[in-house]
Amino acid sequence: MRQQFRRVLHRSLEVTGLIGVLHRRQERRLARAPRVESDDGRAMPPAELMVVVAGTADQAWFSSRGQADATRFLAYAQAHGLDTAGPLAVWELGCGCGRIARWLAPDVLAAGGSFHGTDINRRSVAWCAANLPGRYVVNRLRPPTRLAAGSIDLAYAYSVLTHLREGATRAWLAEVARVLRPGGLALLTFHDEDYARAWAPPQVQAALAGQNYLVWNDALEGSNYMSSWTSRAYFTTLAAEVFEVLEIRPGDTGTPVQATAVLRRRG
Repeated sequence: MRQQFRRVLHRSLEVTGLIGVLHRRQERRLARAPRVESDDGRAMPPAELMVVVAGTADQAWFSSRGQADATRFLAYAQAHGLDTAGPLAVWELGCGCGRIARWLAPDVLAAGGSFHGTDINRRSVAWCAANLPGRYVVNRLRPPTRLAAGSIDLAYAYSVLTHLREGATRAWLAEVARVLRPGGLALLTFHDEDYARAWAPPQVQAALAGQNYLVWNDALEGSNYMSSWTSRAYFTTLAAEVFEVLEIRPGDTGTPVQATAVLRRRG
């Protein structure tokens, strides 16, 4: 009876929008928590922006995981024929406050390429524009973006589709395909069944077994409050509508690294 009451109360907060107030209060609390500072020689965003992106203001984690994800994405792109040492037009969808861009953007520009970052959070975009190389603009929850069709060689998004309902995910898959040049690559992460088994609450694991696309905490779309979960097979089906699916790297069960779809624009 108590659990049922909690579920009803929780859903009421979501429907009325009051859950947003509580979620932002929690983010402010996390941003004020004591932390060990870390200097990696690059501009470090303020704690409140880090929490919005990662749920933590741990600078060492922010730095090391950002570098690791940047390295992994480049390795995936190289493995599928993209010359990452040459000039490339790169787009990060959901750049946040630069967790990955801090590592990728300088190298992309040094090689003669261009780097574009977009995000729904205006404060994060403003911080990136003021502190990181590249061009950063705000995007809406759903496309389109201002990027020209066929203008991007490599697009990537880490933990973006993981906070969207299925309709928005389909829309962003189509938008990424639109802005990629023919043969361009997209690296997009999602919560798959392996990631769910290792890192999700038991309720998510049970519910995902009976659904193709599961939304957990169905409010505040685009924020860390909402999470979406799907199988590798179903994500392949979604992506194959607009891409050639080159491979799906499963989620890591040893460290919380999401599954990654490596996709190529047809043409």
